[in-house]
Amino acid sequence: MTEGLSSPEIVVRPMRVDEKPAVRRIAFRAFSLLARVFFSWSDTVLVAEGEGKLLGGAVLETFDLGHQRKAGFVAWIFADPTAQGIGVGQRLIEAALAHFEAEGCDEVLAGVEGHNTSSSKLFATRGFGILSPAAQWRRYGWRLPLVWWHTFHVMDVGHFLWGQPPATGQDSPAAQWGATLLANILLAWIGVRAWGAHSWLPWLAAATATVVLLGVRWFGMLLAARAQGLQVRYRAWESGFPLSLAIALLFRGLYPVTGGLYPQGHEWRYRELMPQLGRMALAGVAGPLALLWLAWGLSGVPAVSALLPYVYYVGIPLIVVDVLAPFFPLACYNGRRLWDWSRPVWVVAAALVVALIAVA
Repeated sequence: MTEGLSSPEIVVRPMRVDEKPAVRRIAFRAFSLLARVFFSWSDTVLVAEGEGKLLGGAVLETFDLGHQRKAGFVAWIFADPTAQGIGVGQRLIEAALAHFEAEGCDEVLAGVEGHNTSSSKLFATRGFGILSPAAQWRRYGWRLPLVWWHTFHVMDVGHFLWGQPPATGQDSPAAQWGATLLANILLAWIGVRAWGAHSWLPWLAAATATVVLLGVRWFGMLLAARAQGLQVRYRAWESGFPLSLAIALLFRGLYPVTGGLYPQGHEWRYRELMPQLGRMALAGVAGPLALLWLAWGLSGVPAVSALLPYVYYVGIPLIVVDVLAPFFPLACYNGRRLWDWSRPVWVVAAALVVALIAVA
């Protein structure tokens, strides 16, 4: 924390051109190495300043929604790590909302990674709410792909689209889970479309492997949450499907987009719930990994041997993204929770995944 600096002393103003290098350095200190690759500017950048020192910034954009409606988008908002806890983010978002109101925006959008609970709270306390895939469709209709494009909601898997005003009515976690499962089955079918084109086996085997492996993952996490008294709900990761579809069509590969279980509400803190979330992640990883090792152990059985390519086709990519990549852009998967909870546990899980890939 910056010594002697309090929230009332923070001033938010437009960034000067000569301040761009300094603001970039603050952003790079705030973001992970890979996230920095995607950092970009816009015509409107606000900076927070206190006692003559730059403390953070916000990159803002506006775009047309049609029907004489305009949306504002908080593309990036960040504070210097040395200035945490003094209200930099609060002052920046308040200034951003004032800017969008002056620009005549009818609504404001932001993309927030599911584990970024500090940003989630920042938006939730200012009237934002997560827009489920169904809520997005009801609000934007056929313009939804354009909204995704303007908000970069086409590759930011694990990020949720927040909107002000929020959606009216409750969304359905069960419907999101069912739609996610169906979408992953269709993606698996696209990938295996050339495997025995005149046989029903590839289609049935790929669908069954998808249902079983994703189901075991979800059920394990749910049981672990309930055993710890943690109330959770399912949320889909709709922004991962454009990339997953491209991989299936171009390379016949599978990039599973699983969605995740998150604590209820927006007031929870990721670090405070790290032990419970870590155990949930371990339960979610253990089930599919155990099934895949079991399938390998039974590979000498003719019936299992015939199905093994389809099990591996679904299962290997699933455990790779769910364990081996705990950092951006795959930080929404269970590997992130394992890494943050217990490095030794993550190492053991990762070693089992690598060993399975080697023998499979």
